[in-house]
Amino acid sequence: MRFKVGKLIRDRLPAIMRAQGLAVFERRLEEDEFRAALREKLLEEAAEAHAATADELAGELADVLEVARALAGAYAIPWDEVEARRLAKRAERGGFDERIFNAAVEAADGLPAADYYLARPSQYPRED
Repeated sequence: MRFKVGKLIRDRLPAIMRAQGLAVFERRLEEDEFRAALREKLLEEAAEAHAATADELAGELADVLEVARALAGAYAIPWDEVEARRLAKRAERGGFDERIFNAAVEAADGLPAADYYLARPSQYPRED
């Protein structure tokens, strides 16, 4: 039996899979393909973290972090720059410590801040 996988996997997995008796058909991705595959992998790992039980969550978050670090590296973004931007955003906008959930916003006609929401109708559908 042969199964299509079609996704980026960790470096040591082909050897592990071959040790289990599997035939593995892999190739090394070119830079643009690698960047795209990492973006897809980030979504995959985020979905797995979303679905994880409390006991599984630390492992899934580790996978998200591994992909995030690889994605930064693929774009030559030093990890300390990512961390610096995280801290700057936290200082400017805060973190998530206070558990604030925004159910909706309302804007008067012509308010410039409304343009952000109007430009993203699938993300922020109008309720009126």
